[in-house]
Amino acid sequence: MKHLAILISLIILKSCGSSNDIASLNKSTDMITNEIIKGTYVLEQLDTIEVTNDKLTLEFDSKTNRVSGFAGCNRFFGTYTTNGNTISFSELGATRMICQEEVNKKEHLFFQTMTKVNAFELSNGELSLKKNETVLISATKNKTSQLRQAETKINILYRASTRGFFEAIWIEGNVLKYTKDRNLKETSIYKLSDEQLSDLMSLYNDLDVESIPSIEPPSKTFQYDAAAMATLTIVLNEKEYVSNGFDHGNPPKPFALFVGKLLSVKETMVKQ
Repeated sequence: MKHLAILISLIILKSCGSSNDIASLNKSTDMITNEIIKGTYVLEQLDTIEVTNDKLTLEFDSKTNRVSGFAGCNRFFGTYTTNGNTISFSELGATRMICQEEVNKKEHLFFQTMTKVNAFELSNGELSLKKNETVLISATKNKTSQLRQAETKINILYRASTRGFFEAIWIEGNVLKYTKDRNLKETSIYKLSDEQLSDLMSLYNDLDVESIPSIEPPSKTFQYDAAAMATLTIVLNEKEYVSNGFDHGNPPKPFALFVGKLLSVKETMVKQ
């Protein structure tokens, strides 16, 4: 399934509003939280709909003020700003994948709701995104994400090879290593920028690492030398998780976005 990144414009409605709305927002901003929005939150409520089983996420990088996540069908990305307990989102974009109509409707509601948010409350990992005093989105801090973010570094290897082609990409912490040498003697080393590492970590946090070895590839033309065979290896808590072989350029859907971003970052590094 092909997908294309498109820009989703946020419509920021600027109006005088009623005096009640302004007073309500001022009251909300008086309740300053001591917690900082960061990490991954799993949505429990969207508008008036319970969405716990949909696995919608919001991922905040407090260092770069970037926001990303999963909206039901597509991943999205953008920026956010906070001031006290006010919050606004901008420059939102998303991948564009074809999903069932019901999923698309819920995703559309998600983006519509995000345009209305102007305040937040955060307490003990419980996040409420609000319009004035009305809660529009309720979400809970993802404990798995917290554990991964607490790690000192990530350790990932992507490897693809065929008779006339070889490449290997390692990520260790904030360092990317790349080689085309099968003997691994000639290796280029690059330092990831904060933005690149943040983007990779956002996708990494979405992975169900333990399921990776059991995921079947969507195609196996590498068996006939029609494509390079690729594998993804992740080391987590001193345990190695290795994927089944898949066609280079056609990774399994559960980690396709992560592999695509990894290859994109590598291409950027090599061209520098």
